[in-house]
Amino acid sequence: MPDIAWPDGLSPYKVMFYLQPHVGGQESPLTRTRKTYGLSAPRWVARLTFKAGHGYDDDGLSCRFGPRADDAMFFAARLDALIAQLKGGLQVIRFHDFRRPRPQSYLTLYSPAMTVNAASAGDNSIVINREPGAVGPSIGDYIGGDGRPHLVTDVSPKLGSMMSKAGPDGKITLTFEPPLSADIDQDAELEIERVTAPFELTSEDAGQNEGEIGAPIDYVLEFSEKMP
Repeated sequence: MPDIAWPDGLSPYKVMFYLQPHVGGQESPLTRTRKTYGLSAPRWVARLTFKAGHGYDDDGLSCRFGPRADDAMFFAARLDALIAQLKGGLQVIRFHDFRRPRPQSYLTLYSPAMTVNAASAGDNSIVINREPGAVGPSIGDYIGGDGRPHLVTDVSPKLGSMMSKAGPDGKITLTFEPPLSADIDQDAELEIERVTAPFELTSEDAGQNEGEIGAPIDYVLEFSEKMP
């Protein structure tokens, strides 16, 4: 089944979105020294919370033109339909971290678009090409290119403490986590806005929606990334 894109206008009011490592370990019963080791690749985990109303278009002048996907008064019906589509985790949906949909500095989005040098699966750094002196991504921004988000952990050269700025050669090196899961072609455009991950619901009971009649209720949906 093709992935579903997140519906326009359906925005949570609380978001949890983080990279979950997969780590194992053993602790010595004598010294309590703990040895840890990585088991497999990290994955993105998310929780989205919505304040959802059960509205009708005869509830007042403000909503006499039918339900709208961007109106929280009608979120409950929209979420019920979406949860049914997701089939308890069988259907994949793509969405970004709603808290940071774009780079932190508006200067990063100034044209022309940034391109990248070729990179291989497993790399955790990439060189981007920018006009000399132009501002690039900052530490904490999301970048894409292989179908999943990557969190920038360091930049070079730096402008201040978090931003990047292209040197005379127009190059910026970004370090990020998690490592790339696929190769990226030479001169591909750098994805820096609304970088989405493929998510699956973690529960078959995500549609439980008990609430007081006539009052908005919280919908809490938990997701884990579908790994490549």
